[in-house]
Amino acid sequence: MKYLQQLKDDLLAKFESQLTADKVHLFLVNGELASNVGDINYIARFLFIDCRDNDPFHLLTFIRKWFQSRGYPVPDLNFDSEIIDAETYDLTVDIGLVDKLVINEEGDYHLCPPKIWSDTLSDWVTIDLAYAVDK
Repeated sequence: MKYLQQLKDDLLAKFESQLTADKVHLFLVNGELASNVGDINYIARFLFIDCRDNDPFHLLTFIRKWFQSRGYPVPDLNFDSEIIDAETYDLTVDIGLVDKLVINEEGDYHLCPPKIWSDTLSDWVTIDLAYAVDK
């Protein structure tokens, strides 16, 4: 779930003239951790307030490409927007996610990062390892 903070940071860097950190909020909502599996299903919700741009689709396509460029499955994006004026809007983006948790006997956990194919290693590896080796 830490990767969502990186997404937020990347959004603020990419859209620095349209967004400010105090008006970009990240929430985890409507989550479910079933009793018999290690998958956690949840919605990551971004709330963008007073976006200074005339096209909310710039943010949506960036989020989609961000997941794709890091080897994550591209999630469904649901959104609502309130248009304030010709160049300002509020935007809520819901991102449906599933992460795999490994929970030990003590109750500690860690996330299993998604795996992708590495031609260099001829094996399925974590995204971080694939990018490190394939660069």
